[in-house]
Amino acid sequence: MTEYTEQVENRRILMEAEKWGNGVKYLHMNKGITEIKYQNGDVHYEETKTGKKWKKYANHSQGTIVEKFRRWLADAR
Repeated sequence: MTEYTEQVENRRILMEAEKWGNGVKYLHMNKGITEIKYQNGDVHYEETKTGKKWKKYANHSQGTIVEKFRRWLADAR
């Protein structure tokens, strides 16, 4: 019954890391442009005058996000 314990734990950590990665790291507003950066490295921009929106996606693998999540967990303790 315990042969899959490690795989289940790895999947649980991956799911938690993905949820953490979708959290906001910071919000910055300057000269009419709103910048929202997420924990996973994605950045969303919006020009407030025209309403134009664009996104810049980070090219991270799942392993990179899990590593960042584990470092964040270690720092939080």
